[in-house]
Amino acid sequence: MKHLLSFLTLFLVSFGVFSQTESSEIKVGDIFTIQKSTNLPFDHIHFPKTNFIIKRVGVANYKGLDDTKVKVVKLLGDDMVTLTSVNGKKFFNAYKYVEADINKALEEGELQYLDLRSKTTVATN
Repeated sequence: MKHLLSFLTLFLVSFGVFSQTESSEIKVGDIFTIQKSTNLPFDHIHFPKTNFIIKRVGVANYKGLDDTKVKVVKLLGDDMVTLTSVNGKKFFNAYKYVEADINKALEEGELQYLDLRSKTTVATN
């Protein structure tokens, strides 16, 4: 009986220890801006390769992505999200959605969180 009780206790504790905790509070609808500080390619925002962009009759211009506002459309798990442009334009005139590793992109500065809720409007007479 002691072994059964200890096994049951350890089993229930393991659910508490190994339960998935959400470290970041990224939700569907959050808005970010793409920040391109150098001429290096993006590491954590998974844009297609330039030959695939050209095959889909797109324009492979990574400099045009700077300060583009994007919105989280879907949470995929393992910190992966699907992003789309806020203004409705396609990336490189060919792709509507891109995927990104959100936590690494925020750490590296490829994405910057845009907090629209902190803006307050002041009414004047």
